[in-house]
Amino acid sequence: MLIGWIITLAAVICLLIGAPLFVALGVVTLACVQFLGDGFLVEIIADMFNTVNKDMLLAIPFFVAAGQIMTEGSIARRLVAVAQAWVGWLPAGLAVTGVAACVFFAAISGSSAVTLIAVGSVLYPALRKAAYPEMFSLGLLTTGGSLGVLVPPSIPMILYGVVVSTPERPVPVGDLYKAGVMPALFIAAVLAIYSMWTHRKMARARFSLGEALAATRKGFWSLLLPFLVLGSIYTGKCTATEAAAVAVIYALVVELFVHREMKLRKLPGVLTQGGLTMGTLFLVIVLSQSLNQYLALEQIPQRLAENIQGYIHSKWMFAILVNIFLLIAGCPMDMMSAILLLGPILSPMAAAYGFDPVHFAIIFIVNMEIGYLSPPIGLNLFIASSVFKAPMEKVVSACVPYMIILTGCLGIITWCPGLSLWLVRFLA
Repeated sequence: MLIGWIITLAAVICLLIGAPLFVALGVVTLACVQFLGDGFLVEIIADMFNTVNKDMLLAIPFFVAAGQIMTEGSIARRLVAVAQAWVGWLPAGLAVTGVAACVFFAAISGSSAVTLIAVGSVLYPALRKAAYPEMFSLGLLTTGGSLGVLVPPSIPMILYGVVVSTPERPVPVGDLYKAGVMPALFIAAVLAIYSMWTHRKMARARFSLGEALAATRKGFWSLLLPFLVLGSIYTGKCTATEAAAVAVIYALVVELFVHREMKLRKLPGVLTQGGLTMGTLFLVIVLSQSLNQYLALEQIPQRLAENIQGYIHSKWMFAILVNIFLLIAGCPMDMMSAILLLGPILSPMAAAYGFDPVHFAIIFIVNMEIGYLSPPIGLNLFIASSVFKAPMEKVVSACVPYMIILTGCLGIITWCPGLSLWLVRFLA
């Protein structure tokens, strides 16, 4: 017990002095295996090799590269134009356009950050020009960008599936993608309804079928991409990794030869971004997997579950407590760290209370989506502050109403498993 506390303290000190996350994980992993287990360094190396040997990890840099290509090109702008043409006539039509554009772009980038940058840079000036309040515009787009973690092909879903799956309890990424669709559309609908109600007196654009069809024709190649990526995954024609590679090739062809609005000289820098992103995640992923392997061998999650079940007998009381815990954890932790550290521990505990592993994965990711809006580490807060050139405290204040809305949506998603699992069962 004393050694366990010393190891935990060492990890906390590493984080407090500003050491990278992989250093803290490395300290904990080495110490656990050496002092608490019977293994040696060679076992850690074997675990690291088995982790990087998973083809699924290749999907992450591919989707990041595809998102960068689309951001540099005109796909984002064309998607916004299509959304504006079709829903701009609704109350608060421009705000609803922002929500719809975030959903569409998230469905081809898989990234919250890329979605916020691409859509926000186009729509924030438009919202302000149309006299929408600054705080409303900041909060809506910052929150809408977070849909990128829930709308497939979500990069966090890939990571969750890799680190949480076990031979006894697999959590297929394809099932996570299917499960994320309805909750994402539900949250988007709630955001749109909130926007229409609070700003129903804003001037509306007149609907023109001719303009809508013209915008759709100009954005046809952009609109085709999410159907190509998701359709290939859902029909089983491609794995998530293969679909990610298809997205990169398709985005390149469209931006370079169809739209012709992306400069060829920018291509090397865009393509290296995926590799750089993977490099920053690489050590964290492999070390966390080695630690998770040790925890599994020692049956630590199962022991925790048994101890907790001695005090908490209700499945729904556990759901309330785990949601509160994840909401708090989302404040100081970024999503990737939370998935790597908490996912393998909480998933077996949730299974012990009767939660479907895929449903619990969506609960986990929605909690972390709210974490993207929570200070002090909320990723979207920093991106929004930079992109919209607004002080951090203003962005935080603007997001408070939307955090309340998302927390309400989280409660419904938690208590209604069918919302997450319907499409999984329908497409099984």
